[in-house]
Amino acid sequence: MAGELPGSDDLSTFEASGLVWRAEAAHAALVQREIAEKIDALDRIAGVELIKRNLVRAVWRVPLSDGRRVIVKRYRVAGVGDFMKYAVRDSRALTEWRVGRGLDAAGIATAVPLAWAERRIRGVLRDAALVTREIPDAVHLNAFVERHLLASGTDSLRASFYDDLARLVRRMHDAGFVHNDFHGGNLLVVGSPAAPRIHVIDLHSVARHGRPPEAARWFDLVKLLHSMLTCSTVAERRRICEVYESGAGTSGTRIGRLLAAGRLSAELEPELERMERKRVRSRTDRSLGRSSKFDVSTLDGLRVHHLRTVDPAAVVALLGPHRRDVAARARNVLKDGRRSALTTQVLATPAGPRPVVVKEYRGGGIVDRAKNVVRMPRAMSAWVAGNGLLVRGFDAAEPLALALTGRGPSLGSAWVVMEDLGDGARADLVVLARFAGDIGAAVRAEKAAFVAAAADLVRRLHASGVYHADLKAVNVFVRGGATPRFVLADYDRVEFDRPLSERRRVKNLAQLSASVPVCVTLTDRLRFFRVYAASEPAVAADWKRWFRRIVAAQSRKIVVRTRPIE
Repeated sequence: MAGELPGSDDLSTFEASGLVWRAEAAHAALVQREIAEKIDALDRIAGVELIKRNLVRAVWRVPLSDGRRVIVKRYRVAGVGDFMKYAVRDSRALTEWRVGRGLDAAGIATAVPLAWAERRIRGVLRDAALVTREIPDAVHLNAFVERHLLASGTDSLRASFYDDLARLVRRMHDAGFVHNDFHGGNLLVVGSPAAPRIHVIDLHSVARHGRPPEAARWFDLVKLLHSMLTCSTVAERRRICEVYESGAGTSGTRIGRLLAAGRLSAELEPELERMERKRVRSRTDRSLGRSSKFDVSTLDGLRVHHLRTVDPAAVVALLGPHRRDVAARARNVLKDGRRSALTTQVLATPAGPRPVVVKEYRGGGIVDRAKNVVRMPRAMSAWVAGNGLLVRGFDAAEPLALALTGRGPSLGSAWVVMEDLGDGARADLVVLARFAGDIGAAVRAEKAAFVAAAADLVRRLHASGVYHADLKAVNVFVRGGATPRFVLADYDRVEFDRPLSERRRVKNLAQLSASVPVCVTLTDRLRFFRVYAASEPAVAADWKRWFRRIVAAQSRKIVVRTRPIE
């Protein structure tokens, strides 16, 4: 963004830590002394809080000697792409400075910048930083809504808040600003539910126009509403658009035309669904690359995909004990088969020892190696599936790392390290422990809630296009008591984003039914199906045919009676 700096007459310029700084004159000495000269040591200064560190920037909350706190951002500049981009474009620090000062001048609440800095060598940007005022006691928009406006059931306060949000978006656009990354995480809210104030933050993608293009306005609004899918209804999203359109004369945008034609929700909701599908696919795929959450390391001839919070050396250190335990048939061996072996181990983490399961995928024969040319190998598929379940809002044994030897057809053994859910929480064992034998009314009510929660899990899996090809009770774990949460395990053969055929749905229902002990009665199983089919009237009405198909499929399986079958 070109143009004069707002308030540029009141700026001071100085050099510190190899950067050229420009700061509000009234605060320049303080910024120089307590931020600029110490920026390389912020991680080691008592009282400084690291808020975020990713591939783009590091962010700290820094206390000042006058009692206030500021937010310091330092932007990563690396690689030829960044060098070329910032040779012709403003740095993120300068963009945030200009936009932040411009929003503040337009009366739109934001984290007001105090200083910005750059280091350029022969015009090539090598480093950049920004200092802004802190927004005290602020929470992100979605958290504010869930904490204050959903749990309390204050519909009128939520409606008023969403009206304020719509007016903020309209004022921002009318002032010429489009955010381009406008989601709930980039909006902070302060104040009580009765008197909230919304601030726009993370401004490095913001552009300013004389009159923002129609497509840019629509994109901002749609991206915001997409981020609010879990804390807003269709009616509330339509209302936000209506209030946006009613501000200071018609906007002359697609929003107004769709509202006038009565087509807003018919156009908006499918677009939000498409954005959500794209989001979960993208976040699932990130597990195989480097991102703010994941990293890839090479150690001892192994390629290790891992969470950034997990030390790859600690992962590699588990593999030797795993092999020895399998060879010795130790007590911690959960499985030792032709294609895989599982042991429980303890992973060293910064937070202390963590129980984990190590699953070894043994190198297959020629056929398996040939398949690896055209398909994702089983270990990689499991790593992606576990992360994909979490992205889609399903509880799963958290995948912590994937270690591989070789690539493609040369792929040898591979290991997935995942959260250890513990034997005692396995769904079939829980059913036997809680519901076998004569039970009283209270336990019967608990069983009914358990059955309904399990049915809701399977319903949500299928409605989301998730197919778990081994959906047996031994692969479902239970957390919680009266209100159980189900956690999925052994997700090697999980598939995403495809409508499930009736055949696959029946297979899953039969798998689960066959693997649950008979203390879950026919009445319980009918209750299960009613909950499963509750959102599909045609399926619910056709329950007899579905039940016959499930029973027929179940008859071809080993059925659990009173003892678990592995």
